[in-house]
Amino acid sequence: MGKCLINDKTTIHMGKFYGWFSAGLVIVCASCQFLSPSPFVEQPSRLLCMDETPVFFAPKMHWDSLEKADGWKRWDNGRFLTQTFAVPPYQVRPTITAEITLRSAGDPWDKSGALVFIPREQPNLLDVGFERDSTKGAYPGIQIDEGGSGYMPSIELLRFITPFGVGHFSQSERVDEYKPVYIPRWEDSVHWVSDLSHLWEALSDSMTLGLYVDTWTAEGYALDVAFSFEPNPKTVQPLPEFVTVPLVNTSKFGSEQRAFDGFADSALVTQFELNEPAKNAVLHYTPTGHGGHGTGDEFVRCEHRITWNGDSCLTFTPWRDDCASFRRFNPTSGVWMERTYWRGDSLDERIASSDYSRSGWCPGSDVPPVEIPLGDLSPGKQILSIDVPTAQPFSDTEMNFWNVAAYLTYERQPTR
Repeated sequence: MGKCLINDKTTIHMGKFYGWFSAGLVIVCASCQFLSPSPFVEQPSRLLCMDETPVFFAPKMHWDSLEKADGWKRWDNGRFLTQTFAVPPYQVRPTITAEITLRSAGDPWDKSGALVFIPREQPNLLDVGFERDSTKGAYPGIQIDEGGSGYMPSIELLRFITPFGVGHFSQSERVDEYKPVYIPRWEDSVHWVSDLSHLWEALSDSMTLGLYVDTWTAEGYALDVAFSFEPNPKTVQPLPEFVTVPLVNTSKFGSEQRAFDGFADSALVTQFELNEPAKNAVLHYTPTGHGGHGTGDEFVRCEHRITWNGDSCLTFTPWRDDCASFRRFNPTSGVWMERTYWRGDSLDERIASSDYSRSGWCPGSDVPPVEIPLGDLSPGKQILSIDVPTAQPFSDTEMNFWNVAAYLTYERQPTR
């Protein structure tokens, strides 16, 4: 048996292993034995999943050598990484925080990225996400499909957008001339934090993580990913158990998958069967529009209409107009001159590509989900409809697509 260190207070022995031993597949620790009188951890723990881990595009590289070095399995030509980690046990639901720190290793562009949790139910992303071809709007692995294949989509833990060149280019004299006067320096990295405490029951004793960055360069990025667990005091009244149901994830994680532009044709409708009453149900919804040309969905406001069982629960337009506040993370952003007026005079002022408003995201930002309260739900068929009526399709010269993720959480009613 091996031994691994979660932090300086909590040491665990590697327990039972499961996985495949054939070439090209990861061997992971699925359960661990904690060396303490109690099976539970009652102190803070920190699980370091990535430490300056490279994510870059390399279609001709054999990934087994890197897998043995850092434990991550590479997919989609190196742009999507997966690994399973043991989760420390707590008697009471802890406060769970996910942290990502990103630095460019030479990629100068802004790219979409995501940290996801892959449900253990099969088939999941690892079963269909990298093999089947995608036709327009018909990729088989984007939504829950209990009546058909049984597919379980991935749960998005933290969506992020890489800034333009942070870290690698931050000390470059060449980009200093593009630095606005109101920025004292270019930042060396960008850091995002997300509270995931409501997913404690979904993680169970182990979690299979996926980390995706839509990079197309051989340099790519270096990432740190960590989970912090803070114990909470015991309660006389047991806390309600949270149940998580993955519903939709249209992000392109597989090499054979095409970015999803199906909203240009029709609403995305997802159905599933709820087998028990759901108390205080919440829909967690994360949308971002993409397509880099000037009139693409990235730069055009598109209204989203969300209905649950035929009832409208949210109509809104994902849009960020504060992107200029992230300028310090974007040293390689393109810069243009635009005419403006000040005190009656016209003058030319610099504006960077990273400053422009976008469909729900800014270069260097994370994208927190929108939480939509649904109240109490009765058992039976549930229907989620997501409609983006003005979404634009792919064309021969222009890309348009929406990365949309949704999952449901609710409190399980205690049995009497």
